[in-house]
Amino acid sequence: MTLILSKYAKGNEPLSYPSTAGEAVAIRFSHQLAAAPAAGDILELACIPSNCRVADIILDMDDLDSNGAPAMVVDVGIMSGDFGKEDNARTCGAEFFSASNLAQAGGVARPTLKTAYRTTASNVDRGIGVKFTTAAATFQAGAIGLTVILTSE
Repeated sequence: MTLILSKYAKGNEPLSYPSTAGEAVAIRFSHQLAAAPAAGDILELACIPSNCRVADIILDMDDLDSNGAPAMVVDVGIMSGDFGKEDNARTCGAEFFSASNLAQAGGVARPTLKTAYRTTASNVDRGIGVKFTTAAATFQAGAIGLTVILTSE
């Protein structure tokens, strides 16, 4: 498993944060995939700042698998460990999307899992990861985007 850090996880891009309790802030995270991720690889794409929870989330992906029988499948969830830490032992949950085939043709999706709407705040920044559970049959470069609507507690 390889951990891929986005510009946000590397600290190269500033993050917004709700300034008052109950306020919602939408943050758009994106990453351009130029090389094929292997099965089990994780992209740390986004951040849930401390004392915030996810109110809604929208996933958008280009067609990353151009094969006639595309295979790419991803999970999207909260990562273990410290946000932005390069550690291949970190894991990725599937609270937001489980076994999504969105990358097979590209498109936009909202969660259908109840766990996506039941996240709780934490006293530390947490990462949101995209785990490639099944690799592309024929990878083609493209973008993965995640719009995260956060609210502070």
